[in-house]
Parts: sequence; C-alpha cells; structure tokens
Amino acid sequence: MFSQMVSETLEGTSGALKASESAGIQAMNDKADLVQVVTTVQNAEMVLETVVAVRDKVIAAYNDIIKMPI
Repeated sequence: MFSQMVSETLEGTSGALKASESAGIQAMNDKADLVQVVTTVQNAEMVLETVVAVRDKVIAAYNDIIKMPI
C-alpha cells in the first residue's frame, strides 16, 4: 500500500517534470504560450518541493527510530 502510493507519487512527479521540460522546449520553438510555460514550471517545482519535503520527513523518522533504545 505505502510502496504503491510512493510509486504513484513518483510517477506523477516524473510526469510533471517531463511536462515542464516539454513546455520549455515548445516555448523555445515559439509553439507555447509563456503563461502556460510558467504555470507548468511552477507546478513541477511545487510537486518536486513536496517530494523533497516527504523525503526529509521519512529520513527524520528513520533517524528517530534508529536512535530509540532497544
């Protein structure tokens, strides 16, 4: 369950980053609206920040568990 959720989240993150990259390439070829590019890049940035925050929380929880006396 947890691994499936993490996998789906990472797939969504990958999709957002790819969409951002694609929008940037389209903008360089004058095929995309600047507002669309900025919106796509901001969405990818937000998704990536969320993934990094979750990663940091998981690492902090792991470190807390390691420090627990047996």
